[in-house]
Amino acid sequence: MQPKEDLAAIKALFEENGSFVILSHCRPDGDAYGSAIGLALVLKGIGKKVEVYVEEGLQEHFQFLPGSSLLKPTPKEAPGPSTKIILVDCSNERRPGLYFESWHRKADLNFDHHIDNTRFASLNVVEPQASSTSEVIFKCIERLSLPCSKEAASNFYVGLLTDTNGFCFRPLLPETFELAAKLVRLGADPEELSIRSFRNYPLSRFFLLREVLNQTQFVENAQVAYYILTQDMYQRTGSSPGESENFLYYLQMVDSVAVAFMLEELSPMLTRLSLRSSKQFDVRTVASKFGGGGHKQAAGARLKLGLQEALKAVLSEIQALLNSTF
Repeated sequence: MQPKEDLAAIKALFEENGSFVILSHCRPDGDAYGSAIGLALVLKGIGKKVEVYVEEGLQEHFQFLPGSSLLKPTPKEAPGPSTKIILVDCSNERRPGLYFESWHRKADLNFDHHIDNTRFASLNVVEPQASSTSEVIFKCIERLSLPCSKEAASNFYVGLLTDTNGFCFRPLLPETFELAAKLVRLGADPEELSIRSFRNYPLSRFFLLREVLNQTQFVENAQVAYYILTQDMYQRTGSSPGESENFLYYLQMVDSVAVAFMLEELSPMLTRLSLRSSKQFDVRTVASKFGGGGHKQAAGARLKLGLQEALKAVLSEIQALLNSTF
């Protein structure tokens, strides 16, 4: 719950300014898109000029989101000084990518739910107990008595739905389900949005998933599972990096797996790490060893190492985590 003075400051920011830019993080997921577009629709609904940016632009899979046409790739040029900057679902100022960094502009408002958020903006609304950034924003909108259209509610619902993986992942509090019910009452269609979010992928994603599952490795008595993504795999399957999201879920379906991770080749000496775990293992501690972060059961980092060096380093840290937990 935000202090009254913070809510007053956010209200003043919205009322006293006419132009806003909303940005979310690289490699966007449903919450990145849903929170950014949903907030943009709310601000446009009260007469504001709003631009929405993600460095990679809009993935084809999320074109179904109402208002998705608002979202554009982040431009190299910074907006004018009168335009206020809002970051959503970003734990630090590096998450929106290199173009935003080159703007050399401080964010005016930061909405997030990551526990390691650095509170980098002039105003920060960070609630680590929330299921998603969409939940954080919608609760703030409610407290400010701002109108939320059916289209905005649908975006917030997708953010909540995808960040909990269909209401399966923690944190899941009674308030999360109550919020979902409010969004449905505002017009969000739970069946349609669920189908669009989880059963709306191109055939190339299936081909990529087949390759991933074929090369998945199980180690540490099948307590740890992992796979590696290479640029060659994308080329062979005709897929794109955005289509590989949430593949770790399939590894976690194995009952013995406590920690699942993937390594993705970004360049010969840059590797992306993504980790998931069962509730007793805090994989954020592993990600932090490599300058990353996230949540207890979902975290990530970028390693300035080649794939094999990265694999060796990550496995060593996970082994230490297993030993310290038992």
